[in-house]
Amino acid sequence: MAINFSVQTPAGKLSLTAAPGETLGRALFRAGFFVGVPLCAGLGRCGRCRVRFVGDAPPPLTAERRRFSVPELASGWRLACLQPVREGQCLEVAEPGRPTAAGRLAMPLAGAGPLGLAVDLGTTGLAWRLVSLADGRTLAQGRGVNPQLGAGGEVVSRLAFALEPGGGAYLRRLVIDALIGLAAQAGPQLADLCVAGNSAMVSILCDKPLGGLARAPYALEWPAGESVVLDERLPPAYIPPLFGPFVGADIAAGLAALVRQAPAYPFLLADLGTNAEMVLALDAGRYLAASAPLGPALEGVGLSQGAMAGPGVAVAFDLTPAGLVPVLFGDAPTAESPRGIAGPGYLSLTARLREQGILDADGRFATTPAATPLGRRLAAQVGSQDGEAYFETAGCRLPASDVEELLKVKAACNLAVSTLLAAAGLTTAHLASVYLAGAFGAAVFPNDLETLGFIPPGLAGRTHVAGNLSLEGAALFLTDPASREQVAALAARTTIVPLVDAGGAGNAFIQRMVFSYVP
Repeated sequence: MAINFSVQTPAGKLSLTAAPGETLGRALFRAGFFVGVPLCAGLGRCGRCRVRFVGDAPPPLTAERRRFSVPELASGWRLACLQPVREGQCLEVAEPGRPTAAGRLAMPLAGAGPLGLAVDLGTTGLAWRLVSLADGRTLAQGRGVNPQLGAGGEVVSRLAFALEPGGGAYLRRLVIDALIGLAAQAGPQLADLCVAGNSAMVSILCDKPLGGLARAPYALEWPAGESVVLDERLPPAYIPPLFGPFVGADIAAGLAALVRQAPAYPFLLADLGTNAEMVLALDAGRYLAASAPLGPALEGVGLSQGAMAGPGVAVAFDLTPAGLVPVLFGDAPTAESPRGIAGPGYLSLTARLREQGILDADGRFATTPAATPLGRRLAAQVGSQDGEAYFETAGCRLPASDVEELLKVKAACNLAVSTLLAAAGLTTAHLASVYLAGAFGAAVFPNDLETLGFIPPGLAGRTHVAGNLSLEGAALFLTDPASREQVAALAARTTIVPLVDAGGAGNAFIQRMVFSYVP
């Protein structure tokens, strides 16, 4: 039996229904709220699903006591992701959602000839590029958020929502509407479309079976590598091949673009986002691939002050004689406290604290005195609230729970790298280069990855920021039709390497839950 509740909006009261047992966060997203808002999928950490109960509010939970002040709790503020829907509730929503259009065209397109739209559909972001099919020129490009973010910032929560009755169709419609908006800007000259993305994102978009991605033993039910009709208002969309259940069309497109640059072998291509998708290229005919779930932390989602990179967001921390100073997106001056910390900013802050002895290798705030005067000053900025230790500087707080999330990400990434190298019988010395792809890879500092043990010691100097190779590959498939046959050949030469056998999975992960690389 449906549960009735309502939301007070500027236009008046909106009556809604929810299924029994559904959280307010999930019910509101189904109703069109939180579209494009990077939620933490019910962890109670990001605080972006805040709602105010009009009338009697339920007793606050522990996570809500940490998030809200006493006056805010008294006035009815709660987290929608943690509260079940109850009959007759009336709410106000603090952050109902925001436009998700991924940029605007930068130049008039009249007379430009036939156009192609290349799209990189990530779990959290949506990047696009408009190219001339006649000469390959980039005419415009942009980046926004994936409008499905309200269903959770990582693959598992997205798949769970998609498998609910009507969930997949709703998520699919959100992305298709975003694509239609971009196509409308291009006008009737738009003749071709390519969408690259991880296996889950493109399978949801194309309405393909999801069972093999959602439940073990994981299997790829649809290999892609074909064109799919998404909507009559769009050209058929070419979806690059999927290498494996979680080694998707994004890494396939990135590898195709990178191989065109004739890199020296062997090399490692790593796309770090909500998943770590990696390809170890041994030579032109042999490729090993692996993936590991990272969660949304590197995308700035789900951490206590996490934010996607943008104006006013800290993307790095500099160590100065005065202490740790945040560096804002676009090198903007730091006039006030950052409005959030992006994934690379969290890694930068953690790496600086690790170097100064404020954090131990196991991720705990150190109890022994720091070795330097600067380290001792930084140690004085460690505090505690509700029994949880934290470090705070310039309005940016790093609690122990955030450190633990980063440690889990590090362990998964380390496991993927070490497993691929072991499968190939290679050591770090054999690698010619490491290429970091994706939005995160374009902003992170390789030295921070080495300091924290994401990559082996001595590899930072051979690690290159490659940018959004997935988008590069998607554009390549539009402007050079032969490249579609070439990426199909790459897929045939790629072997998926399981990280560990089922019996050793937990131990291998736990062994790498330290801020140092474990072979």
